[in-house]
Amino acid sequence: MTEFTITGIRFQMGDHLSFDEATEAAEQFVAGLKKGQQVMLVAEPENPIDQNAIAAYIDYERIGYIDKEETEELHPLLDENHQCNAIVERTDGHITVFISIPGATENTKTQISRHRVLPESPLGDSVYMPYTKAESKLQLIASRLSGIDINKENLQEIIRLAEHYVQLLKISICHEDILWMNKIAKKLNEVCRSHQALGMSEAEVEKISYIFNKVREAVGDMHRTVEHWPERVFEDHLERLRKDESVNCHLYRKYCDAFLGGKTFSEVDRTKIAEEHQRLYNWLKGMKWSELRNPQDLQAMGLKVNYLKLSRRELYDLYSVLLLIGKLQPLLKGVVTNQDEIVAKLKPIFFGDDQEANSFLIDIQDMKPTQITDKVNKMVKEKKISDVSRKRDLWMVLHENHLYDKSESNWNSQVV
Repeated sequence: MTEFTITGIRFQMGDHLSFDEATEAAEQFVAGLKKGQQVMLVAEPENPIDQNAIAAYIDYERIGYIDKEETEELHPLLDENHQCNAIVERTDGHITVFISIPGATENTKTQISRHRVLPESPLGDSVYMPYTKAESKLQLIASRLSGIDINKENLQEIIRLAEHYVQLLKISICHEDILWMNKIAKKLNEVCRSHQALGMSEAEVEKISYIFNKVREAVGDMHRTVEHWPERVFEDHLERLRKDESVNCHLYRKYCDAFLGGKTFSEVDRTKIAEEHQRLYNWLKGMKWSELRNPQDLQAMGLKVNYLKLSRRELYDLYSVLLLIGKLQPLLKGVVTNQDEIVAKLKPIFFGDDQEANSFLIDIQDMKPTQITDKVNKMVKEKKISDVSRKRDLWMVLHENHLYDKSESNWNSQVV
């Protein structure tokens, strides 16, 4: 029998605990484990620390990871969902658990090939967010529930899985989760229809029927776009990531190391910040779908994401870029980040002279509103700005790009 080691249990006890408190909690947890207790193993190929990582779960809660020195030996034992069942063999009397895999045989993993929808991430391979704990839990439960056989022996496990799943099914709209949602709706429907053959009690039938209706309702909401279900899920997920300090610290630290020379955001000069903001924004502008180009319109973006069937990794690439743009934006007050685009809009107002438009744009970046209107009046007199376009047309370009924040009426009263 080959044993594998689960480590890192202390770090799964809760971010709010001190090191000593987490150690004590881990010791109590490990002391409560019993020989033969079921453990589920799940590979995490998207783990930002180690792409070979294999997580260990008990009762659908992650308790730790297989020792990294042992993962190469364990990977061939995983099934096509990159999972397998194991059991507790013993502990070290402290916070390490040893497990084995009953009846383990070498399996050839089936690789599902899928083409990427979005352009390659502008952050490269080393800068991305790890999936949240809730989403990792959703992955595990959904894959197991969709693959479990329907029979009397598995009935209680199906009910338990379904109870966990229905609490999580509305946290993501990535392609994998939508596929699982449809599969699970069909499976739960089959369980409902087979209740007599399965010998289900009245309470069990009522429980599984309730869960099935909740999943079926979610599937329907996903397709009824008037309900804005995909958009809400997309926006809520982004907001959760924005507030998740552990996720953001990892993303921002990796980004600063890779693209800002190891400096923090506040240490980098504004020119570099502007370049990076423009580079990330250009990734969005380069999308062939207009809905994904505007980070201000998250509803349109969320709906398009649902239609495009983005993978989890692609969705996180998009979320990472949106979070970073939001992080860089406040640091750019007074700095033009899309200069070429603005100059193109100003060019007709400056009689087609792009050099004049460009010089004007550079000059006004640190000016006060009255200084800008004084400069415009001077250039109108010098016939460098079109008299026809000096008011609404010019105000709109400057206002939309946060170069002149006062109202149009204020502009018109100042520009003669």
